[in-house]
Amino acid sequence: MATQAQPTIEIRPLDAARWPDLERLFARPGDPRACQCTWWRLPGKEFGATGLAGRRQLMAARAAQAPAPGLIAYDGEEPVGWVALAPRAEYPRIPRSTIITYQDVPGCWSVTCFFVRHDHRRQGLLERLLATAVQHARANGAEHVEAYPVEPGPAQSDSGLFRGPIDLFLRAGFTEIGRRQGRPTVRLALAPG
Repeated sequence: MATQAQPTIEIRPLDAARWPDLERLFARPGDPRACQCTWWRLPGKEFGATGLAGRRQLMAARAAQAPAPGLIAYDGEEPVGWVALAPRAEYPRIPRSTIITYQDVPGCWSVTCFFVRHDHRRQGLLERLLATAVQHARANGAEHVEAYPVEPGPAQSDSGLFRGPIDLFLRAGFTEIGRRQGRPTVRLALAPG
């Protein structure tokens, strides 16, 4: 059972002014540094051809546009967590994916990635990031929020959970709408608000 996140945690939308904070969060070695949260945004071979500098430029440009393409969690002034989400149409890989149950759903947003700094894991931050992501999507006109979680196994590292564990989404009211190659797709219908 996760403990409560520290009360100093604040979650803010990514914008051009906060872009340096995301760069700082992603500067550590690992998947976020290499991906820059662009894998779902770049179709096929374009991801590899773009290179790290190009991926960084793509996300910096996207951060300057509304609605925010994700949310950053701060512990005081220090960025410690991230959730990527956007209207599903911004992710060209989703309808082509072999592991996602794709359905044409109007007003659907996708939560594609999480990252929590190692020293802030297991403190309830994923739950707070997801709840704030749902609020952000609703405030920007989303009718549904979808995600593509993993089912953690005993040997799975924390870094392998970048899509979020399925139980996180089920606890938040998401419903599994299908599986492809054993991978679940979950969705939450949003009441207007």
